[in-house]
Amino acid sequence: MPTTLKDIAAYCDLHPSTISRVLRGKENLRISEKTRKKVMEAAKKLHYQPNQIARTLRLKKSNTIGLIVPDISNPFFSRIAHKIDNLAYDAGYMLIVSSTDENQDKEYHFVEEMISRGVDGLMIIPAQDDDKHIRELQKEKFPLVLIDRDFETFKANLIISDNKEASYNAVKRLAELGHKRIAVLSGRRHLYSIKKRIDGYLEAVKDFNLDNEKELISGNGHRIIDGYNDTMKLLNLKKPPTALIISGNLITVGALKAIKESNCEIPEDISVIGFTDSLYSEYLSTPLSTISHPLQDIGEKSINLLFKHINAKGKLPYEKIIVKTQLNFRDSIGPAK
Repeated sequence: MPTTLKDIAAYCDLHPSTISRVLRGKENLRISEKTRKKVMEAAKKLHYQPNQIARTLRLKKSNTIGLIVPDISNPFFSRIAHKIDNLAYDAGYMLIVSSTDENQDKEYHFVEEMISRGVDGLMIIPAQDDDKHIRELQKEKFPLVLIDRDFETFKANLIISDNKEASYNAVKRLAELGHKRIAVLSGRRHLYSIKKRIDGYLEAVKDFNLDNEKELISGNGHRIIDGYNDTMKLLNLKKPPTALIISGNLITVGALKAIKESNCEIPEDISVIGFTDSLYSEYLSTPLSTISHPLQDIGEKSINLLFKHINAKGKLPYEKIIVKTQLNFRDSIGPAK
């Protein structure tokens, strides 16, 4: 049986309420330093562990927050999670992280489980197949921050990157190098971030009078094999692209494999820009040009916004924070043939 406050009280010959106040560090407790030390030593000797569930019910606060991401193995999401975890620890909070694999049912499950465990707030990078659980959390005024993906049909606390502008500027740079036939490997097209990247691409295609064909926007998956297969389709077109923008970390790996197996040289045969910078990007045999997201900044802004709403005395207005991306031009882009 675990040690209780009554056990420590009996051991010290004190009232349980006194033991509780000593262990909770109440400064206005009139008790000698000798007695306080006796209680602390007794708690240690008897291996006392605070009942966090009881504490949560009493204070209505668990000092625990949740983070739900689509794929913890993806460096984009894991680096955001790592920053949030460090800041949660510094603030005296426990972070629970769950990975949905872009599965909406798993997302429902994790939201329900975290709420049942008394988390004080949630950060979610949603699968975006449905929004009813998000709306329900907002209806209940539960502290919530969405990261990277916006439903656009309603307001929410949101931290996003300037995906449209970043995509536009990437196409602009390739157009300046003489490329007319630029393709996009998109990833899951219904996601907010992907839609914005395609919007930026299409706007630049129009502004710079580039080839505008549906077949130049390829893909609807997020795995390595998706990147491989969809790049192969692009390279096997009757008139293949001379430049490729890849919208995602994992599909970039598959795309590079497909390019190599097709005996194409980067950038001589095809210029490549990857969306989201990876640890390996600048160390490839041909360093990869990338659109870099400030992942540390995204993580920090997300948890700070969540804490702001957790600690608010009343209802706060929703905030939408846009963070700037950075273009890193390396050896993987060059003039069009």
